[in-house]
Amino acid sequence: MPPTALGEDAAAFGVEVRAFLERELGAAAEHADPADLTGLGEEFERSLSRRAGAAGLLGSAVGPEHGGPGRGVRHQAAFDYVAAASDAPLVDTALTLAGHPVLQYGSPAQLALLLPRMLSGELLMCVAYTEAGAGTDLRAITTTAVPDGGGYRLTGTKTLVTGAHKADWCVTIARTGETTMTMFLVEMGTPGVRVRRRPTMNGWTLDEVEFDRVRLEASAVLGAPGGAWRQLVASVRAERSGLFYLGFARHVLDLLVAHVRATPGLTGDALVRDAIGGLEIEVEAATVLAARAVAEPGLGPLAKIAGTELLQRLAQAATEITGHAGTVWAPPYAPAPPYAAAGGRFAWEYLERVHGTIGAGANEVLRDLIAGTALGLPR
Repeated sequence: MPPTALGEDAAAFGVEVRAFLERELGAAAEHADPADLTGLGEEFERSLSRRAGAAGLLGSAVGPEHGGPGRGVRHQAAFDYVAAASDAPLVDTALTLAGHPVLQYGSPAQLALLLPRMLSGELLMCVAYTEAGAGTDLRAITTTAVPDGGGYRLTGTKTLVTGAHKADWCVTIARTGETTMTMFLVEMGTPGVRVRRRPTMNGWTLDEVEFDRVRLEASAVLGAPGGAWRQLVASVRAERSGLFYLGFARHVLDLLVAHVRATPGLTGDALVRDAIGGLEIEVEAATVLAARAVAEPGLGPLAKIAGTELLQRLAQAATEITGHAGTVWAPPYAPAPPYAAAGGRFAWEYLERVHGTIGAGANEVLRDLIAGTALGLPR
């Protein structure tokens, strides 16, 4: 059930999304791909995305002036929550990752080119901001876009990119002056764009994207030339306030409760019941905070810290409560190994939830941000 903190209308929309996903994911295990973060193959992901688009479920935050349903950000948050709670490969898509920068800064021509296909589920997109020497501090990026005959030559390598190997378009940033950066839209099939997949400790791959003197027209600039830093801050803020962290948390806690109920010796254990009761309270509290952050983006850093660190505590608790069975690993949708608790999901979660506290701004840096801007503490 979607969080009622988003409002009854958004929660009702979430119920509609859940019913759609329950129908569509019935045979998903036949399309397993452990090398992808979603656990599912690209062909299945694209097909599901198109069906969600045809059902009018995508792009709730896109207004009618752009061809969207105009339901609003609360409904989009309900969609993200339910998609995550359902293990649906609809979180790292065009609208979730790239929707904010495209909608906020796209030119009429860019919107006409991309938005209809984003809303119909035809496109997959990625965002490529991070570099090997510029992770949390993106002001240290070295990728350049040098003026060239009315356009640009884009050169550099981006790291830790989610889904670049299957993306049609990419949103990226590059230096266009000594002190200025510009945001660009890059079609992934453009000559000079190369993608290399790098395995994570959990088996799926993050990507490196190399731009080797990629020729871009001036029309590839997204937003104002030299305005990437302000645009980037706003886009990352929108990503941090997403409710999908709590959708993941709800799903894992439900799996843990189901395992405990089905396991003799755990159901009546007072310590186990106490631990699960505490986790239920934490999940509900963090969900309310994330729902507030949807309407108040300034709360995004708080919501991101709460959600990602809660996911780590959940994984830790699940492996401790389930014992040896909780340490048997398998990715989502893969065949369950013998004796695995929740099909191997808890061990997968234990490894997986490290990256959430680093991505979209490391939690330690966000704590510094909260201390300085919200509490007025000295640097």
